[in-house]
Amino acid sequence: MPLPKAIEPTVARTRKAIRRRIAALWQYAYRAKYRLAGWGLRYGSIAFSAGLVLLVSASFYLSPALQSTLEVHYATEQAIEGLRGLILNTGSALIGAAAIVTSLVLFAMQVNIERMPHGLFRRLSADLKLLGAFALAFLLAIGVATLSTFVDQARLAHVVLATSWAVGFILISFMYAYRRALVLINPLQQLGILIQDTRKELRTWARRAQRAMPLLEREEPASATSSPTDSTHDLARTAFFQINNRWTDGAKRAIRHAMSFARRYAEQGDYEVSGAALNAVVGINAAYIESKGKTFYANNPFVDNPLSSDSFFNDTLEHLRQNAQSGIARRDEQQIEQTLQAMAALVQVYLGIDYSSPFAAKSHAQLAAGYLSSAVQTVVPHDMADVLLEGQRLMGQSARYVLAHGDPNDIAVLSEKIALIACTGCAKEDYRPVTMEGMTQLANLTFDLLRSRSHDIHFAVGEIRRDVALVAKLFLKVPDAPLSSSHSTFLGPYYSSTSMQSLRARLTALANAISEAQPDNADAQSVIRNIEHWADGLYQTEKELLLAAIQAKSHFAFDMIHWITGVTEILLAVSNAPACDHHSQEELRKHARWLIATLTWIPDDKDTVTFVENFRMTETLFEAAMDARNRGCDDIAKEIGESLLSWTFKGGRYETGWGVLERGLCGLAAFVLLGGDEQVVELRTAIAARLSGDAAPEREIRERAARRIVERAANLHRHGHWSSRIDMAIAQSDHAKLRSLLEEIAGLLSPGLGHQMPTV
Repeated sequence: MPLPKAIEPTVARTRKAIRRRIAALWQYAYRAKYRLAGWGLRYGSIAFSAGLVLLVSASFYLSPALQSTLEVHYATEQAIEGLRGLILNTGSALIGAAAIVTSLVLFAMQVNIERMPHGLFRRLSADLKLLGAFALAFLLAIGVATLSTFVDQARLAHVVLATSWAVGFILISFMYAYRRALVLINPLQQLGILIQDTRKELRTWARRAQRAMPLLEREEPASATSSPTDSTHDLARTAFFQINNRWTDGAKRAIRHAMSFARRYAEQGDYEVSGAALNAVVGINAAYIESKGKTFYANNPFVDNPLSSDSFFNDTLEHLRQNAQSGIARRDEQQIEQTLQAMAALVQVYLGIDYSSPFAAKSHAQLAAGYLSSAVQTVVPHDMADVLLEGQRLMGQSARYVLAHGDPNDIAVLSEKIALIACTGCAKEDYRPVTMEGMTQLANLTFDLLRSRSHDIHFAVGEIRRDVALVAKLFLKVPDAPLSSSHSTFLGPYYSSTSMQSLRARLTALANAISEAQPDNADAQSVIRNIEHWADGLYQTEKELLLAAIQAKSHFAFDMIHWITGVTEILLAVSNAPACDHHSQEELRKHARWLIATLTWIPDDKDTVTFVENFRMTETLFEAAMDARNRGCDDIAKEIGESLLSWTFKGGRYETGWGVLERGLCGLAAFVLLGGDEQVVELRTAIAARLSGDAAPEREIRERAARRIVERAANLHRHGHWSSRIDMAIAQSDHAKLRSLLEEIAGLLSPGLGHQMPTV
């Protein structure tokens, strides 16, 4: 029967409230379950032991009552003899059961771990906890059998309780031994035991070194003074480790065992275990660094220091290299990726080494990064695009770690390797995503360099810029797709002006943040200096790429034109930031001026002009000039206006269908009106000079442009949504002055048109 309509809303609200309440109760139940599980993992064994102790104590506390009950049932010697026989038989059976269980469990465990490394096999097969559990079971079984000799009328309760608890503890020992055996044959648990033992051994050596320090320390003169640049090496510990030069044998053996796990289980396809083994290698290296302390020495380019080479690190990296080679030989992509990830993790671990000097190079991290990049390069000939993608990401990640903890110049080698691997997409179509990933990593490095707190990034940022140019130039030689531009797609992470994840989008957000910073903001000032270093010489590579894209007739020319104007806008915005000092402002504006001037290098032949104007070159220059004027950079705006005039006559010489001559002159007229009468006069003079030159447009083109300018002057009132910045500026200008100026320009183009101008 349907419900009355009057109560349907109330019923619906009630049902909804009930469902919400039930859902909330389920969430509470899940939360309680997870908390109990966490509590059990942390305190479960302690709670179980405490419960057993309480039960044993309570049972013996109640033994008088049990004694009275047992005396009633075992009042005769015959009954006591029966109890004595029961206890003896139970003890004998338990001894046999303990022997059988011990044999079965140990045999099963040894069968499962017989293929592991010999040293680890000996360690696990002689596990003290497992053997102790079986020994306890044997002793308790013997104790039960022995208790049969103590049965008499006065001790019935104690004997029965002792027998019962002994049987219970034997069963608990069997269960513990079974679970311990499962732990020992579990490869993940074996790796955990390996790491724990190695860490314990390394900590033991560290304690020994600490105890031996008083014997190895040297007396220093009281007059000796320290400088902030002096190293703080632990010389006593260094001497101890040199005397005991085999102190790392156990750790090296653990590395070999872990690598054996990694290779064996990778061959079996069990990548969870192989990954855990490689993580164990990283963990052992971290424990080694912690134990060695302040005894590391960095490479010195001028002095050969034998202490700078660490055999433990060399062995570890060589094992990883061999593992990568094994994966390549078997074409096991996942094994290779896991090895590369372990190398990248070691880069991060080695960056934490204390070299006892703030100016020391992170030489061991650089060594690990070199192994990583070499391993990725080795994969190139083997058609493993996914592995190369992961390798590119790991190399970029490692370079960013180096940048965060070391010298910015140290990332130059990794940047070059990333670029070289990215170039493989130029030769093989399947590797095009590798090119895109390489450009992504180079864009990330550029952005991180700009945000770096280092005082000098000039060399590093210049190297990355050249690496980007190398990839882009080579990729432009690849034939471009007619509809979807592969050049724009795969070079887009760095040069795209439409993607929100591109470098330009992030630079725009960074410039906005700088513009909002206070004048005394040290971080903003540091970023401004970095942007200044980055922009220095930027015009050189961008000019070359722009001309290469135009020569290849690639759609990438659109990206380059808008990237150049967009970065110019960013540089001008940063120069106006409150935190930008006068020197940085001048430098940024100089770099912006040189960058935008690269657009004047576009060839002036008809095909090139037509191709470039497809990307709204006239509109782009006008927008750049207006943006510079709006930001108070009148000199730069004037120069961009001159570039627009040059392009107008360069493109206006040909009939391209885009109306370059008339659109450019209309835009210039609207632009100079904002600058005052002086600029209006300069525009008239410049137009007259262009028209009298050898490169002036032909008469027919000039007359056609003049007529269109006159028509535009007669129709300045246009309403609606403007897709053109020039049309918007015309609509918002002083129409009387603009009309007069346009008519004058039309008269300069076609002197005979003056008497044909309409009356307004």
